[in-house]
Amino acid sequence: MTVDTLRFATAGSVDDGKSTLVGRLLHDSKSVLTDQLEAVEHASRNRGQDAPDLALLTDGLRAEREQGITIDV
Repeated sequence: MTVDTLRFATAGSVDDGKSTLVGRLLHDSKSVLTDQLEAVEHASRNRGQDAPDLALLTDGLRAEREQGITIDV
């Protein structure tokens, strides 16, 4: 089975949903490991959210998670 690589770019202002879009694409393409998704679900619950915040899949830096923003993808 051959897997094609898809490259794309996003652009937008702060809080336009760029990280959420990337997180959703990763999730929907089944590119997220179970432990990664569990960590996102746990972090989302700790923030008082009912649904997983898929933008957290792109937030690798502690500062990003603490501030609720994505600094670098």
